Amino acid sequence: MKSKKSTSALLLIGAGADAVDVRYASGFSAPDPFLYVQTGDEKCLLVSPLEIGRALKLGPSVTCATPDDYGMSQKARRDLGRQAAVFLAALGCNNALVSPRCPIGVVRRLEKKGLNVKVVKDPVFAERSVKTPKEIRALRQAQRATADAMKAAVALIAAAEIGKDGGLKVDGAPLTSERVRHAVCVRLLEKQFHAEEIIIAGGDQGTDPHERGHGPLRAGEMIVLDIFPRSETTGYWGDMTRTVIRGRPTPEQRRQYRTVLAAQKAALARVAAGVTGAEIHQAVCDVFAEAGYETGRVDGVPQGFIHSTGHGVGLEIHEAPSVSPAGGPLAAGQVITIEPGLYYPGVGGVRIEDTVLVTETGCTLLATCPKRFML
Repeated sequence: MKSKKSTSALLLIGAGADAVDVRYASGFSAPDPFLYVQTGDEKCLLVSPLEIGRALKLGPSVTCATPDDYGMSQKARRDLGRQAAVFLAALGCNNALVSPRCPIGVVRRLEKKGLNVKVVKDPVFAERSVKTPKEIRALRQAQRATADAMKAAVALIAAAEIGKDGGLKVDGAPLTSERVRHAVCVRLLEKQFHAEEIIIAGGDQGTDPHERGHGPLRAGEMIVLDIFPRSETTGYWGDMTRTVIRGRPTPEQRRQYRTVLAAQKAALARVAAGVTGAEIHQAVCDVFAEAGYETGRVDGVPQGFIHSTGHGVGLEIHEAPSVSPAGGPLAAGQVITIEPGLYYPGVGGVRIEDTVLVTETGCTLLATCPKRFML
């Protein structure tokens, strides 16, 4: 490999917290750690011999090498810091720019070898928040798979019989959060997606926004279904939430659901390039306040609207921009969720979420899915 004239380079680790940025910049990912170095417009990978075949398929836009190309010792092959020092020296670089998440061992090794190491600000690639047409296609595919899995989950709950004890049953067996989650996972795997933290939370379990849910589901209890899978081929995520109830809701459950739905509509109506995430979040708060829903702690437990309105989605499930009190102006091409919710123990939780593409004048859904409350 030829040495570069540049004396400084961006160094990222193709594993752990840097892996997403490396995949964004190079299009490459691997199960074992590897190195990515960028000097100006030049992109270079140092991968194991096991990965060089796949790496070379990236084409001429990325230069690829292995430790063999530099005659690295066995000790160096087991130490990313040593590899990085040799790699950067071969590229003619004596200044390394690393992310705030770079392992301290790598930093110390580079400094020991006489390199000047500087930590760059997050985000490393600010342009990641505005999606390219190719990324939008991948995100649309992810959201369509998510919607398909959501329909499967809702159909399973809708088909359940209501037992004499109020429990839901399918084929004579109790319908549990685990059983619905399994059905969702199977549907996603058929489309080459996987999701590790699917939420199927009924009753008061649904009042904790990140409770995955467990045990039997019951009639008359609201069930929060939050599905956020990642594509096994592109690495992009989908994200969608629906809330359903099998049986007849109480007047308060019905009012809570309708209020969250109205808040989501108000937020979606505000989304457009130039509008801040804070303004959109406030629109949700205004709907809740007008309806008399308060947020606070009761016996130490948060209730009401206890999270932000949304977040960016891409190669990470939570990324910029933020749709929250701290959210800045949106830009066309960003992909965000809009997911207001209300949570009150004794009544239940309601969250409704869709993922949308921000445009100059508004937003468009990446996939559609019915919002059926009563099943």
